[in-house]
Amino acid sequence: MSLLMKLRHDAVILVLLRLHYWKALRQAGIISQSQHYTRYAMTQDDLPQRLRITYCKSAKLRYIGHLDLMRAWERALRRARLPLVYTQGFTPHARIALGAPLAVGTVGERELLDVWMSPAVTPEVLVRRLSTELPEGLELISVEEVPYKLASLQSQISGATYRVFFSSETIDVDAVRIQIVDLLALDSLDWEEQRGTKVRRYDLRATIRTLALSECDQQVMLDMDLELNEERTGRPSSILAALKVQAQPKSVVRTRLELS
Repeated sequence: MSLLMKLRHDAVILVLLRLHYWKALRQAGIISQSQHYTRYAMTQDDLPQRLRITYCKSAKLRYIGHLDLMRAWERALRRARLPLVYTQGFTPHARIALGAPLAVGTVGERELLDVWMSPAVTPEVLVRRLSTELPEGLELISVEEVPYKLASLQSQISGATYRVFFSSETIDVDAVRIQIVDLLALDSLDWEEQRGTKVRRYDLRATIRTLALSECDQQVMLDMDLELNEERTGRPSSILAALKVQAQPKSVVRTRLELS
């Protein structure tokens, strides 16, 4: 069974077990509907701990989507027996928040995740317990405590850097350099792209901070520094289309998320 199918199967089983558990407790009169997860109702002086994890999502998991990645993290955190805070409701979930979703097929070198704990644990304890429970392809880089009342992780993200790799024989380096100069010289570039059934129109030039092309060991690397926020989102695929690059990249790597 593939990792993707296993994650989905385990998620369904987990939901069914939760439903059965809470139904049994209510039927036995142990709790009422309104008593679900009241132990997580924190006072101002007893707020949960918020930890920020920096991690790598390697090429082995590049085809795992955002929701399946979220499930993988929740399962690993539960196996590590960490004191997770859960959402309220009939089917509670561990309170975790991933940073900006990665496009399927993209590697993430320094991705971000927020997780809430109660009682608090030290970053060292989290690293020790969690490192052995992560699936192959996820690797912890660092853990730090951040203020509980800090804005949501997603709203703090303002930009991202990418590196797109090509085989040197598949791309005309000089032609791409000319296209980069011409694109960066523009004040604006009206762009239209189809996403599902919707057509998105926006200024592509406004999403670009910098572009740089380099060569090394029979490889060509295109570095992109792009806007990534609620107003503007730069995507490597759109930039490549604007540069008229038809070659298929060997890999696309998001190297960093920038916080405001």
